[in-house]
Amino acid sequence: MLIKFKRIDDLRTDNDLKIREIAKILNISIDNYFDYANGRSNFPLEKLNLLANYYKVSFDYITGLSDTKKEYPGNINLDILKQRIKQIRKDNKLSQEKAANIIGDKQSTYWNYESGNSIIPISKLYLLAKHYNISVDYLLGKTQNKNILK
Repeated sequence: MLIKFKRIDDLRTDNDLKIREIAKILNISIDNYFDYANGRSNFPLEKLNLLANYYKVSFDYITGLSDTKKEYPGNINLDILKQRIKQIRKDNKLSQEKAANIIGDKQSTYWNYESGNSIIPISKLYLLAKHYNISVDYLLGKTQNKNILK
């Protein structure tokens, strides 16, 4: 399931930037940016991180989980991501199968996210964060604060 995060394009227009300017910053084609911004493709986490850093906002803000424009500068950490999605699942006493159901995946796909064989797409990470009421930025290793800033 793909999700359109409205704030991606809102941030661009609020900063008076053209699609081609953001595409150049992200080193992607205009068509790719258009597909990502309109929810036709999942925004790669690394590219979305560049965007969050550029606009000085959090993943929680971009995805609409938070209305606070808090910045968590720096890079995401994929090793921390896999550890944290596993730990949060265990803390909530869920099997991989039940966690996979939350995001509309099979257990084997979820296992790949936890093991680091695959990177969980932002739309699925958003669904996990929303379900657990936990910060996407925390899951990505950009902050130690689990709470979503309201």
